[in-house]
Amino acid sequence: MAFAALAALVACANDLGPHPNLPVLGAFTDFLSTNLCSEGVSPEIRLGGVPANTASYRLLFTNVSVLSAPRWQVTLRADSPVVPAGAIEKFEAPCPGELQSFKYRLEVMALDGDQQPLAYGWTFASARSLTKQIEREQVMARTLGPERSGLRGQPGTNRPHFFIQ
Repeated sequence: MAFAALAALVACANDLGPHPNLPVLGAFTDFLSTNLCSEGVSPEIRLGGVPANTASYRLLFTNVSVLSAPRWQVTLRADSPVVPAGAIEKFEAPCPGELQSFKYRLEVMALDGDQQPLAYGWTFASARSLTKQIEREQVMARTLGPERSGLRGQPGTNRPHFFIQ
């Protein structure tokens, strides 16, 4: 039993993830204060190398900081290589305590119209406590300025929209 678990872990422990036969799909996301706790708005997800005939994306978020965290999965229509903030309904926003930080793995699979895999990619994003995240965003905005930091406010608010690159 232990050998089977170890073999499965080793099979997934490469740079291409569990689907090395699929083309690599670039993925980037980051949790901002608007994506945490009661705000609950799903983060923007940017993708690169999306195949032309992609019909949908299957997204899988896993909290890799804890042993038995629930994973959640959603399939969305692929309208562009950017999944906009708020596109995931019933988003289960992470809410780390004041001294906690959670690391999430986001896996993305591009699917064709028949739900067959076309490309696969993954990335990591850290969810800090809401207080720490707001402090981080304020420092970035002061240091780099709102445009260079990617922390552009949403119209009519002073809340950051998304950290871009």
